[in-house]
Amino acid sequence: MSIDEIITDPSLKLALETSNQTREQAIALLDFVSTASTTSPPSNEVLLQISKQQKLLLTYLAQLRGLHRDSHAGARETKALTAEARQEVDRLHLQLQNLYYEQRHLQGEIAACESYELVSWQFSLFEVWYPANATFSVTNTSSFL
Repeated sequence: MSIDEIITDPSLKLALETSNQTREQAIALLDFVSTASTTSPPSNEVLLQISKQQKLLLTYLAQLRGLHRDSHAGARETKALTAEARQEVDRLHLQLQNLYYEQRHLQGEIAACESYELVSWQFSLFEVWYPANATFSVTNTSSFL
């Protein structure tokens, strides 16, 4: 798998292409200087050709620096967005944990209330109003009708 197949981001592909062009231009300049170098001083035409190739190399280097600066700024922005998203996830997770804690607390309170027994629940209501040893008689039934 070549590097061109691995990298899919357009800005990274552009940076890779510019880097390759810069490397090729640097190699071409070095080859030209090494073949043109003789014991005698170089002619004006050779110096002009070297100057043109140097300017082209410096242009590629400037483009490469700009692409690097842009990618660095993009990475910084992505890190900031990731940090914000992580903080939001942490906040939501903490809120969820608080809700679980509150749910467990309320379930405990409900269980305590359900298991609480009053003394009056041990007797029937009739026994509370009329004790077992009391006599019960109906003398005047007309008031009930």
